[in-house]
Amino acid sequence: MNTDKTRAIVLKAIRYGDNSLIVKLLTEQNGLQSFMVKGAYNKTAKIRAALFQPLTLLEVVSANSKGELGYLKEATVEYAYQNIPININKNAIVLFLCELLSKSIQESETDLELFDFIRHALVHLDEMDDNYADFPLKFSMELSRFIGFAPNIDNYKPGYVFDLEEGCFRHDGAGVNYLIDNSLSGLFYKLCGNNIFDNVCLNLTNSERRQLLEAVITYYKLHVSGLNEMKSTEILKTVLQ
Repeated sequence: MNTDKTRAIVLKAIRYGDNSLIVKLLTEQNGLQSFMVKGAYNKTAKIRAALFQPLTLLEVVSANSKGELGYLKEATVEYAYQNIPININKNAIVLFLCELLSKSIQESETDLELFDFIRHALVHLDEMDDNYADFPLKFSMELSRFIGFAPNIDNYKPGYVFDLEEGCFRHDGAGVNYLIDNSLSGLFYKLCGNNIFDNVCLNLTNSERRQLLEAVITYYKLHVSGLNEMKSTEILKTVLQ
């Protein structure tokens, strides 16, 4: 039985039986993987269930069996969040990002650039003191580039609408089923030109931020196969004032 040591990001943890877990991790070296964690809820467990909170950054040693599930032999926190666990707003952001990632990343191949982006983004969020209300929007649009459906913003002009199905700007919305209207498209263009590490505030109103969030989620639904309703969206809307 081969073993692998790698950094990993927790995407999902589901209780299995009375004491065990099945966890889905995005690993640095092997991409998307699922593992059985036996006895995670036992008081004497070597690997405790508490380690597998959403988007926890881990270092794991795994053993691959002949079946679909591998087994975790070791798991330790690779980077301990300082602010996210005690900040209700950042906690809501993490829940949203975790749901978005778990539903959007469907390929199991190793992608070092994607892993590096997500890990550095999460550490940056943890360290941010303020101006993080736009973080979910910026993260979502940057993630779309890694997954392969980044918006084409080259032909933007003031007054244009954004075609969510085709992923580009148009001079009007004739015949377009899903669009961002011209009153919001300028802000969407500005969003797409920012990144999460520049700490630039987009100066959005609460209403604009919520409308853009809905548009971004629609964009994902149109471009990610099988992506359904996002349960964490309403929580995010509530806390990000």
